[in-house]
Amino acid sequence: MKMWTRKKKISISVLIAIVVILVGGYLFGTHQVASTVPGHVYQYTSVNGNNKLYMAFSKNTDQVVVTADKDKALKANANDHDFQTIYNGESKNGTWQYLAKGSHLTLSKSQSGKNSRWQYNRVLVLGKKMYAGSFTYQIANAGQGVDRKNTTFEQLR
Repeated sequence: MKMWTRKKKISISVLIAIVVILVGGYLFGTHQVASTVPGHVYQYTSVNGNNKLYMAFSKNTDQVVVTADKDKALKANANDHDFQTIYNGESKNGTWQYLAKGSHLTLSKSQSGKNSRWQYNRVLVLGKKMYAGSFTYQIANAGQGVDRKNTTFEQLR
């Protein structure tokens, strides 16, 4: 009888340890956005899978270059001067800012005095990829809502 009790205690201890590790890993991964995003380039694939955008996040400011041109995003990431040159060149299409905090990544675009915003929620960072469980959006002249589809960002540099 004592042997059964000891095996049961060990099994329960191992199960508790696994749960603690998984929960701790998830909490750690969901709070890495602020330290992961700045100074990197990510490829974003739209939720329907047919459009790709590239985002070069400034390491020193809240600015982000958002473009369909992969080479332009990679060049913006080369140094601060190239980033600012490309950011200023893209500003005719609006200016982009970002906020990475906790498990959220928020992108906002200002164009012609109007603002649009996308907030990616429950962002989980795993290696070179970030996964968002949903996002909310508020688009100037187009409305607002919530999209509950998973979104993936893949770090290119």
